[in-house]
Amino acid sequence: MRLLSIKLENCYGIASLEHVFDFKKSNAVLVYAPNGVMKTSFAKTFKKLSEGQQPKEELYNRPSSFEVSIDGTEIRKENILVVEPFNSRYESENLSALLVNSEKKARYDEVFRQIATTKAKLITILNERSKIKKADVEKQLNKDFGCKNIFEAAKILSEVEFGSKELAKVKYQKIFDSKVLDLLASPSIQENIGSYTDRYNKLIETSPVFKKSVFNPAKASAVIKALKKEKFFEADHKVLLNGHPSHVTTHKDFEEKIRMEKARILNDDTLQEISEKIVGGVASVKSFQDLLEESPEVASELNDLNKLRKVLWASYFQESREQFEELLSLYEENKAELAEIEEAAQLEETLWYQAHSTFMERFHVPFSMRIENHTNAILGTTAPNVVFAFDGEDGEPLCFNRGQLETLDTLSLGERRAMYLLYIIFEFHARLSKGEDTVVVIDDIADSFDYKNKYAIIEYLKELAEETSLRLIVLTHNFDFYRTFQSRVLASAQWENSFVAQKNEQAVKLLKGGSKNVANPFEQWKNGCKSDSAMLIAMVPFIRNLVEYRDGNSCDAYSKLTSMLHIKQELPSLKIADLESIISNVVSGVVLDDCFDPQELVLIHIYKTADSLCAEVEEEICLEKKVTLSIAIRLKAEEFMWSQVNDQTPFSKYQTNKLYKRLLKENESNSDSRFLNVKTLLSRVMLMTSENIHINSFMYEPLMDMSCHHLVSLYDDIKALR
Repeated sequence: MRLLSIKLENCYGIASLEHVFDFKKSNAVLVYAPNGVMKTSFAKTFKKLSEGQQPKEELYNRPSSFEVSIDGTEIRKENILVVEPFNSRYESENLSALLVNSEKKARYDEVFRQIATTKAKLITILNERSKIKKADVEKQLNKDFGCKNIFEAAKILSEVEFGSKELAKVKYQKIFDSKVLDLLASPSIQENIGSYTDRYNKLIETSPVFKKSVFNPAKASAVIKALKKEKFFEADHKVLLNGHPSHVTTHKDFEEKIRMEKARILNDDTLQEISEKIVGGVASVKSFQDLLEESPEVASELNDLNKLRKVLWASYFQESREQFEELLSLYEENKAELAEIEEAAQLEETLWYQAHSTFMERFHVPFSMRIENHTNAILGTTAPNVVFAFDGEDGEPLCFNRGQLETLDTLSLGERRAMYLLYIIFEFHARLSKGEDTVVVIDDIADSFDYKNKYAIIEYLKELAEETSLRLIVLTHNFDFYRTFQSRVLASAQWENSFVAQKNEQAVKLLKGGSKNVANPFEQWKNGCKSDSAMLIAMVPFIRNLVEYRDGNSCDAYSKLTSMLHIKQELPSLKIADLESIISNVVSGVVLDDCFDPQELVLIHIYKTADSLCAEVEEEICLEKKVTLSIAIRLKAEEFMWSQVNDQTPFSKYQTNKLYKRLLKENESNSDSRFLNVKTLLSRVMLMTSENIHINSFMYEPLMDMSCHHLVSLYDDIKALR
């Protein structure tokens, strides 16, 4: 993976972006994006692609288009990973893959897949017979038989004989519906059920064919099925039923005699009378009433509902014996091998342990972690549960799972982000273990971390950038992080692999952001100011900072430099020679070239330079141009405000802001629309220029965020004020 080509139109907040990232010199690229330019929209676009969905333009509902390819081939969703700044609910989809080594996991998955497929087929059949939801079938079966899993329940069902063909037609859910259970609990219904059961048992006792607790209709159904399956009558065997003078010689005859005896019992007048009372009593639940009418033998089982639950499952088993036995056979054949793999899957041998070690060695958090149910996670029967342990006051650790921590709300935002980072590390380890080629879009992952963890993140990203299967696109709006990542991760590749995003109405452009003019502009200005007007003017606030640090703010040099940044009484007399003298006194070796006129007024030179910058503005990152334009804008604004106020009393400090307030105060009653427009324009000056002028080597992020085009537009508007 070398060339990542991107062409986006109307993808969330990105109107247009076309760029080719070249990973020849480094597996990472870095993009500084001011807020609102493209960072979130870019990450969201790739997030949608990773989910197999199409990016959209949500605000205006414009048609979107996107082309993303690696080395000329359209990128696949599996080859994209997006790391969001923070997602409290995120858990690595690959976490279970970290819990056992890949070879054992592959074999385990192969065996368990066969069992899971067979189990799914059986559950579908049981769902159709019982009308219990598929998701609840196994849980209900296990509960009724007191088993841990469906395999134990199937084993028990294979050994019992109390199911019947007739009851296999009965829907479990129709009986064990909450409304039906409430109904069956009523005294009148219970009394009728008791009477029905007593009469039914007496009829069984008087039957020549059936015998209570020995050979009942349910067992008769099982015998019929067994004799048919084993081809008993085809082998010329005969059956002599008690009370019948002649032998039964065919399956059809045998089944008919049993059916007739059951019908004799169920059609008994007294039993019918009691049955009608039960059916009439449950008329409010029509489905259950219909069930009793269609399968009257159910009534004899209603006096013991727990037993009836088991009888119904046993009846379903008899009708689906083949599917039950297939599942049981598969499980028994492979149980030993599955257990062996589980036993061998020791936590210390896994990628989880590596990922956990990586996290704990690098990041500073108040907790330790372990996997609580890693065997079940390997099986795929439950999700891995990460348990977090804190030091307790009595020496015993306090343990919480992730859900409990969130409920207790005990973690700080930084600690929550660290926990999120742990899951991201899981994801990286899983992908690396599979050797998957992956484009990783990392959206401000270090945001809101303290400095220790922020640098730990950068070091971890540096290691990831050395992995041959990964290509990192790191997005940030933190300029300190940007410069640190450049020097520690990109190193010599920073000139080609770091960018600054700029946005206009038509498109987002990624400008080269690796030059010294971006990473360390002051070094360039120190030498360049000898011949470059914009760099010379940009040096004014920087040198003023140095003078203040060295000599305080009461010295002559500080006063003159301040006057060059404000319309003060001294400004009209200050010349380029004065500025050169101050700079050379602070920075040795600065002698201006002949292109500068020492006698030219500083104010005139600033305006001339700003005018020339407006005429030649280009899409480039030139911080000195932004500083120069900001200074010129503020001077023009102050000129205008001084011309409009009656009170000409000077200010000792904070002049621009105080002058603006004076203007507003003197015009409190001015409702003229032209003044309101002036007020709006001047407020833009207050917001956009101050932070651009008062810069230092530690923080000049406002300059990075401000577009030259915005400053040129503001300068033109200020010049037009009359």
